[in-house]
Amino acid sequence: MPVKELWERLGAILTEMLDRYKALLALSKLKREVLVNVKVQELETLVKQEEAIILQVGKLEGLREQTVTEIAQAYRLVPASLTLAKVRELAAAAYAERFAAIDRELGQTLAELTPLNKLNAELIQQSLGFINYNLNLLSQSQAGPTYAPKGQTAPMDASRVLIDRKV
Repeated sequence: MPVKELWERLGAILTEMLDRYKALLALSKLKREVLVNVKVQELETLVKQEEAIILQVGKLEGLREQTVTEIAQAYRLVPASLTLAKVRELAAAAYAERFAAIDRELGQTLAELTPLNKLNAELIQQSLGFINYNLNLLSQSQAGPTYAPKGQTAPMDASRVLIDRKV
């Protein structure tokens, strides 16, 4: 494959990856609002969308690695040595500018996404703690005797009954 086509393909892949990371950032901002407002169903929808985007990024990363390997072979370099900075050095000026812009935007997006994901994780942990606390309160019971002497039944403690069985 001609080197020009490899540069074009790499540019398209990096652009798509940037778009996917921006979409993750937007979802993470929504997730923060959903977590604060305790909207469980909306959270489930957002998590599914995030999972889909993460899968897309994984596929794009595979394509990026393949393309970088092909570029390295074309320049007789070791693929692991090709960083985005090195790619910019090798590429023609027009591609180098495009890659530099993508690198800047990707850096900004990831810099914003990282602390937001950390905050969302903390909010999830707090929510889980609150849920567990409430579940413990609801299920707390006085441990009374489970068994009675032979021929007798153990009295039911009213505080242990969560459901009224009257019909």
